[in-house]
Amino acid sequence: MTTKIKISPKTLIWATERSGLNIDSLHDVYPKAIDWIREESEPTVKQLENFAKKIHVPFGFLFLKKPPKEKLPITFYRSNGVVIKNPPLVIKDLVNQIKTKQEWLKDFLIETNYEELGFIGSLRNFEKINPIDAAEVIRKALKLNKTWYEDTKKSNVFRYWIDKIEKNRIFIISTGYVGNNRRSVDVEVCKGFTLVDKFCPFIYINTNNLGGGRIFTLIHELVHVFVGNSIGIGYEPIHPSSQPLEKFCDSVSSEILVPTSFFKVSWNSTNDTFSEKISRLANQYHVSKLVIAKKALDSNFIEQSDFWAFYNYYTNIPFKKGVGGDYWNSKPYEVSRKFYSFVDSALKQGKILPSSAYKLTNMKANTYDNFKKNS
Repeated sequence: MTTKIKISPKTLIWATERSGLNIDSLHDVYPKAIDWIREESEPTVKQLENFAKKIHVPFGFLFLKKPPKEKLPITFYRSNGVVIKNPPLVIKDLVNQIKTKQEWLKDFLIETNYEELGFIGSLRNFEKINPIDAAEVIRKALKLNKTWYEDTKKSNVFRYWIDKIEKNRIFIISTGYVGNNRRSVDVEVCKGFTLVDKFCPFIYINTNNLGGGRIFTLIHELVHVFVGNSIGIGYEPIHPSSQPLEKFCDSVSSEILVPTSFFKVSWNSTNDTFSEKISRLANQYHVSKLVIAKKALDSNFIEQSDFWAFYNYYTNIPFKKGVGGDYWNSKPYEVSRKFYSFVDSALKQGKILPSSAYKLTNMKANTYDNFKKNS
């Protein structure tokens, strides 16, 4: 005889709404659950497990009498400062997955006698700091070259910045999906976020952010690490922010990527048209054309009308994401090679089991073993 389980209808409704569904749409996803909510029938353990997987809810949550209160460790904002209330489940799961990695790593670092990172929060009084000076603080702390763009090719810029930043124990997870079920992360809600910690800050970058926006977002989130606050941002392609902190982070990011003193010389070195200058300097500094246009506006080289005309044109270009690609081209970004190195070190020291290492890196045994030589 198959054992049936009585589950609280309130918990089932909470789990359904948590996944972004309503009772009507639940009928198409898992129709049997409608009868459970109405208390017309009860599920078996197997049915309940399948239901939990379908709506991406931890299986154990379904046995609670009252729905749990879930709170994200960060708040997501749009560029105009409006809070994104109740982000979708995929965002919550993404944040919580990365937070789990961070908590494990922090414990490991403390256990193995690592010290806190001294630069965390060094720009906390950002209101009193000039963005040019702030950029220099970051360069000195991370040993970055002011002429960084001469050290790499444009095709390798994202990897270049990740390697430079991760050398300083700042971890970067970059993917457009969550977990093995490949749920897509909506860039309109999340193009990136920062989870600040004095031992191991984590930065997430959404690779669905096309048109060159990933580099600027990465440096923007890096500035948040130095300010010392955890925050998430929704999509606005370098749209001027109304928030003082976001304006500061944008200005510092621009200064790191395109130093003002160099930019002014480059801009005035030719009599090219506005469009020609944008293209030439975007190639020179390995950034998007929009970053150059915003820099020109901030330097008073172009009028507001020129910038907004270009902005509206550029942000309506239908950038296409590449199809397919080699598995090992994306896996190092998704896992973080630096994070993997700490997990593997803990595994070799016998501080964690292989199963824990696989779970932390979201890989199976054979993939885990091949990661180092293929990434």
